[in-house]
Order: sequence, then structure tokens, then C-alpha cells
Amino acid sequence: MKIRLSHSALSKLTQCERMFQLDRLLVGAPEREEYPATILGKSYGAGVQDYMVHQDIDKAVFECYKNYYPVKEDDKRTEEVAITLLLSSQSAMDNILMDWEVAYFQDKPAIELSFRLNIDETFYYVGYVDLILKNKYTGQYAITEVKTTTIGLLDIAPLYQNSGQALGYSIILDKIVGENQASYDVLYLAAQMKRNPFESTIHTLPYTKTIQDRLNWFISLQLDVNRLHEMLDNNVFPMRGQNCLQYMSPCKHFGTCSLHGLDTYKPYEEDAVDYQFTYKLDEVIQDHLNRLED
Repeated sequence: MKIRLSHSALSKLTQCERMFQLDRLLVGAPEREEYPATILGKSYGAGVQDYMVHQDIDKAVFECYKNYYPVKEDDKRTEEVAITLLLSSQSAMDNILMDWEVAYFQDKPAIELSFRLNIDETFYYVGYVDLILKNKYTGQYAITEVKTTTIGLLDIAPLYQNSGQALGYSIILDKIVGENQASYDVLYLAAQMKRNPFESTIHTLPYTKTIQDRLNWFISLQLDVNRLHEMLDNNVFPMRGQNCLQYMSPCKHFGTCSLHGLDTYKPYEEDAVDYQFTYKLDEVIQDHLNRLED
């Protein structure tokens, strides 16, 4: 059995292991579907990527519009909201482009780059990088993530500052810029949505990461997988009752997650994605250890 992990899968695992098992591992798991939030995020992200490459707002708006498909909307997330967020982000993107430019890999803009990290015979981790930028003056590179959120906090840094998502994605940099890039930046362009989309706030949140930060993330991934193996061996995936209620809504499995009579693991399905980069976790960890020693 091969089990695919990702940033969202690990987030679900740390939220509630039983929910992870029900959603990812068992027969009868709900089909992965798009939600209004993910549709809007992809649409907005596509517009941002296009503008950062071409600096043409009309073209970027059209790219945003094209990617709002299939149309799934609610009272907060619509096609018009996605375009409004993009237009509101133009000045923030122009400010970024004063110091940064889009990096290129194999003569193509470094956007939506995919990778697969093989962990062992059972688990592998995959990711897609939104955008990689290069500082025009220092040569420093930045893994750039485009985000949307409806959280109402004045300071949204706790959402992103210590996120492991961009740390895992950083292994792509070694293939693009070489291993002498000891540190790099993580740059979040985050649209904080308000009830009136024209009043939304666009945040630019930069953080510097090191080789040690990267190594710690890869080791943490191995620790998570070790714990997953223990849960599989014992067929015990704990329920975390403190997370049965999220954002004032009960988990979709609430009331039935304690029933185990129909628990059957899904058969293996081949991953047909042709990832642009492939790595082995043990080799990545050893490589980072060697680089810290040098």
C-alpha cells in the first residue's frame, strides 16, 4: 500500500488521527472535492502568478477568471470576490517586484513546480510550489505562497510564520539554484478577506529560513511517519475530541467516527502524476546534515 501525504494531509493528521484515517485511508472515504474556499484560492493564486510573470493586470484578471472553474460559490466567496482581491493586490505585487523577479527553471517561470518526496515503502509526500522569486540585488531566493483567509485577527502572522509548508517545498531550490544557497526567504502574499471585498487587506509577510530549519522539518516528517506506522500496526487512530467542533461547526464524522465495523483499508491506486522533482527523505536528511557540518 502506498499512502500519499501532503501539507493538508499532515494538518488533518495533527488535528485528529481518526479523521485522517476516515478521510484518507479507508474504503468509503469521501471523494476529494473542491470547496468555495479552495476554488477562490486557486483562482486568486493563478491571477497573482500571471501578474508576477507578465505585469499585465488585464491578462492576470482573465487568468483569474479562467481558473474559477468549476463554479462553486457561497455568500463570501464568488468569482467577483476573487477578481476584486486580485485587483486589490496589484500595489502589493508592484512593491514586491521592485526588489524581486520571478525565477526561471529550464527557461520557464518557476510557478506551480511539483515534487515527490519518497519516505519509505509505504509513505510519500507531495507538494506544489506557487512561485519562486529571486532578489534582484542580493541574489537571495524566496519560496512564495499565495494565501487567502477570512480570519479577523489584526496580526495574521501566527497563521504562517512557523508553517512547515514552505520548508518542505524548499528542497526544489537545490535543483534550481544549487546547494550553496544556505538560507532563503519564505514570502507570503496573503489576502485577508472582509465582508466587503473592497475593504480586504493584502499582507506581505517575509520570513528567513535556514538549513537547520529545513533539516528540522524533514526530521519532523520522519517522526510523523514513524507514528503513522505505529497506528497502522496497531490499527488504532486516536480521536481528538477537542477538535470535534471547528469554526462553530461539528466535524462531518461526528457521531459515527466511533463505529469501526465497516473499517476497510482502500486498495492501492497508482499515482499517475509526473512530478518534476523526486527525492528520497533519508538522502535529503543526510545531505542537510553534511551541509551543516561543512
